[in-house]
Amino acid sequence: MDLKLGLISTAYEEDIDAILEKAGLAKGLFDIVVGANTVKKEKPHPDVFRHALGKLSVRPEETLFVGDHVDNDYKGAKAVGIHALLIEREYRSPDNASDLERIRSLQEIFKFID
Repeated sequence: MDLKLGLISTAYEEDIDAILEKAGLAKGLFDIVVGANTVKKEKPHPDVFRHALGKLSVRPEETLFVGDHVDNDYKGAKAVGIHALLIEREYRSPDNASDLERIRSLQEIFKFID
């Protein structure tokens, strides 16, 4: 599909590497990995998302961000103009979050990709 794939985490890059290895995922699977120490800020700070957009050479409006935390992920991405989805693997409805776009599985993201 000629998509770019990035990973943004509040973990440090070396911790991300260890988690990916433990999960059996190659870091090369991602076009960019952004950790808390990459830009010296954490989600939901806009610079974290802008850094990823710049490195991937994509515009916010052509980007889809999937995260599991309402404030850090969903609202952080939306604040810079990125389309966001909240993934809920177990049903939980945060307060004041009824209007959020949600998915229950990563397979559902294909409904949002042209």
